[in-house]
Amino acid sequence: MKYPEIIFISFLLAALLTGCGSGDQKTASDQDKDSPSLIRSRRDDGTLSSVSPVDKNGYVHGIRVNYYEDGRTVHSKVTYEHGRKHGPAQWYYKSGKLFEHTEFYYGRRNGVTRRYYESGALMEEVTYEKGKEMPGKKRYDKNGQPIPD
Repeated sequence: MKYPEIIFISFLLAALLTGCGSGDQKTASDQDKDSPSLIRSRRDDGTLSSVSPVDKNGYVHGIRVNYYEDGRTVHSKVTYEHGRKHGPAQWYYKSGKLFEHTEFYYGRRNGVTRRYYESGALMEEVTYEKGKEMPGKKRYDKNGQPIPD
């Protein structure tokens, strides 16, 4: 299976399992009885905080989905490998529009990070190498015009 297909299947699995059993009364970090490799974390008020696939040692392994306070709107989707951020990560506005897309390589940002205005227009591009921001950040106004440094 190719890496994008694995990510898609992980997203699908998390979405399906999140929608199931919405009437349960689990508390934060309870392990789902039907799926021993998936942990749902809930806030004190019972709203869903995150859904995390875990490996046999209890480390997040796969795509962790975090939710806004309403427990339904996705805040972020971050890929982990045995407890470390590794792979694509996205953050979203409350409207559901993409705010940021970046890549992690064993816990550090690596490659080009892109941030967007809520309209969908590109806000900035920043290149990282092993977690360190590299020179050459590009910023844009809401009309897509480059902002001079």
